[in-house]
Amino acid sequence: MAIKGSLKEASLPDVLQLLAMGKKTGCLGLAFHESFGSIYFDSGRICHAEIANRPLDTENAVYNLFTWTSGTFNFEPGVSPQTGTPLSSVDPQSLLLEGARRVDEWTLIEKKIPSFDMVFALDRQKLLLNKLPLTPEQEILIPLIDGNRDVSSLIRDSQLGEFEVGKAIYGLITASFVLPVGRATRPDAPRDASPEERRNLGIALYRAGMYDEAERELRAVAAAVTDPLALFHVGLICLRRGDWAAAVDAFQTAAPVAEVKGALLHNLALAYERLGQLEKAQLLAERAVAASRKADPRMKLQLGVIALRAGDLRGAKTSLSDARSLWTSTSPPAMWFHYAALASGMGGDPRRELLLLGAATETYPDDPVLLNNLAAAHLETGDFGQAREAAERGLSIAPEISQLHRNLADAMIGLGTAG
Repeated sequence: MAIKGSLKEASLPDVLQLLAMGKKTGCLGLAFHESFGSIYFDSGRICHAEIANRPLDTENAVYNLFTWTSGTFNFEPGVSPQTGTPLSSVDPQSLLLEGARRVDEWTLIEKKIPSFDMVFALDRQKLLLNKLPLTPEQEILIPLIDGNRDVSSLIRDSQLGEFEVGKAIYGLITASFVLPVGRATRPDAPRDASPEERRNLGIALYRAGMYDEAERELRAVAAAVTDPLALFHVGLICLRRGDWAAAVDAFQTAAPVAEVKGALLHNLALAYERLGQLEKAQLLAERAVAASRKADPRMKLQLGVIALRAGDLRGAKTSLSDARSLWTSTSPPAMWFHYAALASGMGGDPRRELLLLGAATETYPDDPVLLNNLAAAHLETGDFGQAREAAERGLSIAPEISQLHRNLADAMIGLGTAG
């Protein structure tokens, strides 16, 4: 279940604590002015963080993100960093103290720099008379403060973070070495941005859940140069929208020049599966497994889903079992429980179906689809009390799911008849 909101209403430290306590796995995308960041979680711990077009390590990226006191956030469960990304394992609690200090300091900085479109100029006379040492960040910024660049441009051109730039300018303002001269009106993306920068911006927008803006940037890159990574993310956006044919087109265009084939073939297979072209989907899913450098449980799960939809119950059970064996350090995703239970039910094993759904709803207690399936399974075995409990739990989370209402009604009828 996605989590979205405004950083004005829920601060980043609060969001991090929520995700840590819930032991969530996925990507928290953040958008602030023209900057975009991502924090990846693995079972409640931060495994990677980045800010688009900024060479920052995970901890410094998070520290900079703490200063984003406005903007939006969007958590997408199950999303992992790109293959090859250096991973760590950081307890969010260990970053909160330094983060709180930066937030307090940023509150003072914002009084002098209320907007990132502010433009500053140097008072060169006062600067020449200065005898006090400047900080390394101020030394970097002074040649860039020209009366034309706004704060966003200074951040981009200096390759420093928001906090470092804000703190450095705050010191220069306090010493009267710089003064505000106006505000800049900036286009959505710099005209001189390289294709790589625009692609990185598009990927950051995608991770922040801003799919329209991301697609615009990524398609512009793909139109200018051959960039399989940009096309791959266009395909991912199409998948999220349910535009399966457009996803196929994007992935097929990227495939001949893509360096890493496994993930692309996996997602192309998903698009064909959703289109109902199961033979193509199975062929591509098998190629994805063969092309991957290491065994990926998600690809085995995909083979299980395709086999189940094609009526190959034996093949589905084998692939689902293979997938389960590969999830050694974490629980399988909700999707695995859903299809493994479905395969057990179709195979005439209601006891295993109930065991799987029981484990699923313990692992994912807020998933209304799993609760609906559990209610239906209890109805099949005549356990109307358990069916009622599962349906009521599901309705407390997602009252808009009509099948939950039907299952609850059937459970109440069953209880009335049994009484």
